[in-house]
Amino acid sequence: MNTTGAPSRSMAVPLALLVGGGIIYGTFFSANRIAVDHGVPSMALAFWQSLFGGGALLVVSIILRDLPRLSGAHLRQYGFTAIFSFTIPLVALTYAAPNLPAGLLTLVLTLTPALTYIFAFAARLEKFNLWSTGGLLAGLLGVVLIVQPWTWGDVGAGVSGIWFLVALVAPLGYAANNVVVALIRPAEATTLQLSTGVLVFATVVMFPFMLAIDGFYFFPGAGIEGIGATAWAGFTDIVIFLVLFEVIHRAGPVFFSQFNYIVLAAGIIWAFIIFQDGFEPIVWAAIACMAVGLYLANRGTNQSILDRAADQAAKG
Repeated sequence: MNTTGAPSRSMAVPLALLVGGGIIYGTFFSANRIAVDHGVPSMALAFWQSLFGGGALLVVSIILRDLPRLSGAHLRQYGFTAIFSFTIPLVALTYAAPNLPAGLLTLVLTLTPALTYIFAFAARLEKFNLWSTGGLLAGLLGVVLIVQPWTWGDVGAGVSGIWFLVALVAPLGYAANNVVVALIRPAEATTLQLSTGVLVFATVVMFPFMLAIDGFYFFPGAGIEGIGATAWAGFTDIVIFLVLFEVIHRAGPVFFSQFNYIVLAAGIIWAFIIFQDGFEPIVWAAIACMAVGLYLANRGTNQSILDRAADQAAKG
């Protein structure tokens, strides 16, 4: 009885972080929409939100005396995550978004869990697990239900395969980062150190992108709404990296990848609350599929914990 209960208890924290973090991060899209509507250009928005987020975490790190370390292993983690989970996906999506239907772009992004599962399996971080596979498929079904009614009619000869490949860079980057975090995270590093280091690194990397594409932007005409929305987007960046490092550390990259499904569902609901954006009843069916997917993924991770414990006991 205790043996089967231990994984469930150990999964309570990562599950709460995944759901709570996904609900908060779902506001990211609405915050960006408000900022853009008030004239904040895309690269400047990325730079300032990472600066706001990184600056806030740096203050917390100083207060808690838990500043990011600067060893080679730590810098490698900061750099990889900042580039593959922030800079490269952002640049790819910025250029691909105007050239692809929004629904197709959404579907491309939600390939991240499946790609993470493939990469983790190849890296021998995960064994084949029927529960986890079922969770991925249920979540992907939810995405298809959302995208299909409004997208397939727009997809045809007018969609460039080149821009589709450009968009595919984003989920590849996210999935690669999920797995690499599990492989190269320094053993002594804390989640606060890593999250702060990544956002500070991302700020430095995004600065030349902003200068090259948008010039030096300092919110001319954006008003308090544009600045506030950018700062809120920075707060959601804090949330996603804290959740990323902590959940991957506790439950692995495949379980964390379900975050994408939660964020998609939360983003739709927040858009309805904030902008009164309507959606068809089928969206509720899609959200139900994602909830089933999360439940199955949780079962799969519990099973993986039990399997690893059994393997260790057999070796011992």
